[in-house]
Amino acid sequence: MKELGFVLMAGLALGALVAVYWLGRQRTAAIQALAIRSGFHYIGEGLPRSLTLNGTPFERASRVWNVIDGEPHGIRITAFDCQVGVGKGSWRRTVIAIERGSNLSLLLNPEMTIDSAGSWKVLYRLKASTNFRIAGLMPVTELESYLSSVAADAPKSS
Repeated sequence: MKELGFVLMAGLALGALVAVYWLGRQRTAAIQALAIRSGFHYIGEGLPRSLTLNGTPFERASRVWNVIDGEPHGIRITAFDCQVGVGKGSWRRTVIAIERGSNLSLLLNPEMTIDSAGSWKVLYRLKASTNFRIAGLMPVTELESYLSSVAADAPKSS
């Protein structure tokens, strides 16, 4: 009987790992599609050298992935998922960084925080919401709406 309990627990643990892996792959595919639709480049891991996160909670991120970067409407934007810390004390967030000169009025949301880091404005949710599909990470549809808001707020060229 003990063996059956062990097999059941091992099976559940394996199932949980597969589910987490599958959700991560599904999110990556959705962000890659978002990048293509929105005129961004999907970088994957690693931030552009010009992006500084000094003075933000993300300056010591232990992992960065799903990085997209571009200037689809003349405004430089980098968005990414990251993890800060390791182990039980770590936490994850989706971050949107917008380079200088952008009006962020359309991005104002009481749940969001905006920090400055060099010539960048860094937008993120301070606390994790329970409606996130993967703890702390912004749903891709919400990310797309923020990116569209920046594009709609961009100065029109004549």
